[in-house]
Amino acid sequence: MLINGSDIISLNCDATVEDAVFFMYRNNIRRIVVICESKIKGIFTVDEALKSIIYKSEVKLKDIELKKPVISQSNNLYEVVKLMVENLSDSVIYKDKIITEKDIVFNYDFSNYDDTVSSIANSCISIEGYTNLITAIEIMIKNSIRHLPVIEGSLLGMLSARDIIYYYSQHLNLDVPVRDVMTPYLVYVKQDTKIGEAVKIMKERKIGSIYVLDNKLVSLRDFIKYIFSKMKSS
Repeated sequence: MLINGSDIISLNCDATVEDAVFFMYRNNIRRIVVICESKIKGIFTVDEALKSIIYKSEVKLKDIELKKPVISQSNNLYEVVKLMVENLSDSVIYKDKIITEKDIVFNYDFSNYDDTVSSIANSCISIEGYTNLITAIEIMIKNSIRHLPVIEGSLLGMLSARDIIYYYSQHLNLDVPVRDVMTPYLVYVKQDTKIGEAVKIMKERKIGSIYVLDNKLVSLRDFIKYIFSKMKSS
């Protein structure tokens, strides 16, 4: 199976973090390939954006630590997934395309598998609706996560790194409660939900993780690891 990916969207390394955040919002993307002197310097993702917007949004992309680009000589599914897992990367560059976890997970055929989401779900950190957005960002950075379920007696919603970046691009303000920024109506599944069904729901709702009752989460990264384990054993 071959994965095509999407055209690379790039930005010059002389652009500032703030420029990059606005660029992400305008183009509805989560990552940007950063170019310096016609060469790929690195990948700027929502992770780097979170680390930068609190204190140094005016710094240039060439002066911050970017994700190392992972380059593949093939767009064969196994090779791409292997590179993602081995390099802890959420994207792989192939020629003039960038292949993401979403490209793979949302196009993979899970119909032959009976495993449930409970087999790959992880315990998650949740926050309340009144939690300050800066506190939520610090939690994400400290724990290397992009999603925080917002629970306050009931399931209120999900706060994602993308939600934060897009909000910041419009308001340039982080001193707000997360309920003002989160995506409302937390999408969830039960522990006995088949993996393929969970992916179908994520694809339909256009989300990068799904809440598993009670207090667990499955992300695109978890599905990538699952796919890799199945491909290795087949």
